[in-house]
Amino acid sequence: MALLPAAVAGILLTAPAGSARIMQWRATARKHRRADHRAVKAEAKDSSKARR
Repeated sequence: MALLPAAVAGILLTAPAGSARIMQWRATARKHRRADHRAVKAEAKDSSKARR
């Protein structure tokens, strides 16, 4: 019976850290997606100028 409060306490200690880490990963992925999108747009713009 004493293990149940310890398990709950462990979950309560680790869940916020895990959630914060996931939010950090998502923010980083979003930043990289934006950078990739800008690079593709710039490349398309450069290639359209080269065709003229």
